[in-house]
Amino acid sequence: MLSIVSSFQTLQEFKKSRYFRVSLGLVPTVEKNGTRIYNDKDKFAKFYNTQYNTTIYGQGNVGDIRFYVDHYIKDSSFAVYTEDLQEFLFQLDTLLVRDKGIEFYLGHILKTVEEEYEERVKADAIKKIEDKPMGFSEKIFTNPGNVNYEDLKAYLAEKNKGRYSL
Repeated sequence: MLSIVSSFQTLQEFKKSRYFRVSLGLVPTVEKNGTRIYNDKDKFAKFYNTQYNTTIYGQGNVGDIRFYVDHYIKDSSFAVYTEDLQEFLFQLDTLLVRDKGIEFYLGHILKTVEEEYEERVKADAIKKIEDKPMGFSEKIFTNPGNVNYEDLKAYLAEKNKGRYSL
């Protein structure tokens, strides 16, 4: 499930899709114990509110893609969010929409998000492998005041192998 947040003017272009179904979403706030609190039934809207401190309004969907309006966005940019809340920013390409149609443009956006998402996942996996810090077991003896957790783990591993004995 993807979520797209855009300005009202940009959303008007997406509404031109023949598959767009109007669904005004949930109310942003509900009354609970005499006070108004943010409605937590729409998890994405709650995330967006806590992240950007602004309220978004559901407008509809095209299949599994939900569309929201943020009235503080003033240009033709829009953001696409994946299920795990990764953000992808785009500028509305009005020439492509005019030449190929809004359905083609939505497919193009979906394909771009999918490719960039896969690249991010691969980069994160590589970064986790590369960023694994190495500890130096000798630091315990040479500089005990500057020992970190990784050094201690390395020392304990060496001790279990029988290299060190106290």
